[in-house]
Amino acid sequence: MVPTVSLVVPVHNEAARMWSSAVALRKHMKSVGEPFEMIIVENGSVDDTLVVARQLSTRFKEIRCLMLPEASLGDALKLGIGSATGEKVLYYPLDLSVGLEFISMSIRLLEKYDLVVASKRRGGDHRPLVRRVTSVAYHWLVRSLFGTRLTDTTCAKAYRKSSVTAILEGLTGASRVFETELLVEAERRGMRIAEIPISVVENRASRESLRIKVETKLEDLLSARLDKLAIFSGAPVMVAGIAWLAVLGAEKVGSPLSGFMNPYSFIAAVLLVLGGFQITTFGLLSRLMLQVRSEVACGARLDEAYQLPIGYAEEEHDGDGG
Repeated sequence: MVPTVSLVVPVHNEAARMWSSAVALRKHMKSVGEPFEMIIVENGSVDDTLVVARQLSTRFKEIRCLMLPEASLGDALKLGIGSATGEKVLYYPLDLSVGLEFISMSIRLLEKYDLVVASKRRGGDHRPLVRRVTSVAYHWLVRSLFGTRLTDTTCAKAYRKSSVTAILEGLTGASRVFETELLVEAERRGMRIAEIPISVVENRASRESLRIKVETKLEDLLSARLDKLAIFSGAPVMVAGIAWLAVLGAEKVGSPLSGFMNPYSFIAAVLLVLGGFQITTFGLLSRLMLQVRSEVACGARLDEAYQLPIGYAEEEHDGDGG
């Protein structure tokens, strides 16, 4: 039976929990009652994650594996969604940190929405305080930069494949804020997005230091909106300089003295105009570069991606052995 639901599960160095979590997810998907496939996208693991992924694809006919040579959540999602057979595509973390009820809820909601987003802000974020605080700060920045109404862009998600395919072609998976960019672009295009409250727990410690995670995400987030930052900061500076020059010009017209009454003010006003013009120009060039990046991403293909052979066991077992 052709799958109507595709569950995309990116994995990186997850050998220790890989089998048990994948079996639990498969069992839950079978209970939902719709034909499904589970796409495990191994990306850049240095442990036995790939070995276990191959064993799973051999043992269970619903599971297939894709592999990327480098660690990249964005590329893994892009590859997994693009390879999905089902029209309803779910992204769910292997650590099972998101409430399993999201799966059945999102499958139903995709009947009328293009995207479904799990929100730990609206549900319950039960992770350590530091992670909760950084998450709140990140999404405040996202709303400030992009003007989005979404409260969470980094939790589990579900997509109608036909709705997001065009967006995926215009995004680069190398971005550390790929999930956010996809949702922001979908919202910009007026797609129907449902946000549902979901409880999130901490099932394993982060494998990346908080400092590195904050730095890299902040860099990519600001890069994605560098055009807006430059234009909205440069334009007011330029306008202020022009207004200042107008005031100085009016003073000179009404003064019997030759030259400007305060030459330093004139120099400062000129510098404001030139500086604001340069910043605004930089913002426009950044916008052009972002458009070029999208065009390049449209034509790019993940040539390094390899699909592993799908194995079929003579018998299926729901046990955790293997």
